[in-house]
Amino acid sequence: MTKEQINTYTMRITQSNASSLAVVLYDMILDCIEESEARDQAGDAAMFEHSLQQAKGFLHELMAMSKMDSQVACDVMSLYLFVDKQLLMSVVKRKPVHLTESKRILTKLRSSFLEISRTDNDSPIMENTQQVYAGLTYGKGYLNESCNPLEGRKRGLQA
Repeated sequence: MTKEQINTYTMRITQSNASSLAVVLYDMILDCIEESEARDQAGDAAMFEHSLQQAKGFLHELMAMSKMDSQVACDVMSLYLFVDKQLLMSVVKRKPVHLTESKRILTKLRSSFLEISRTDNDSPIMENTQQVYAGLTYGKGYLNESCNPLEGRKRGLQA
């Protein structure tokens, strides 16, 4: 992932509640899979494997977030396990194994969680984070995002 993508995901995570955090994780997994496919076509085996390992790590975070309290959750977990197996097979064989199918499954799950997150009005998981303001200033082709530097004193754990 590029530094810009990491910064974007970091900002999204700090502002997310539980359901929108799942959407962010889906986006991260899909980006890693696409990056691994690009690395495979470029012939960079080490970065191909690294991208897939990152995708597996993000998928494991999704699996850890799942509550196994319903049949739907068990079905979703079985899809996660299938995708995890395909990612592992791609790492072992050092070539893409059913990554297109995995992306299709993850994209459908992402759209479902996106609909859930639109109706979820819970507060963000992370507290005492800086508020990010977008659109206060802009230039040609980009949008500036800024933070209030005085809010930095209120961040972190408070006793």
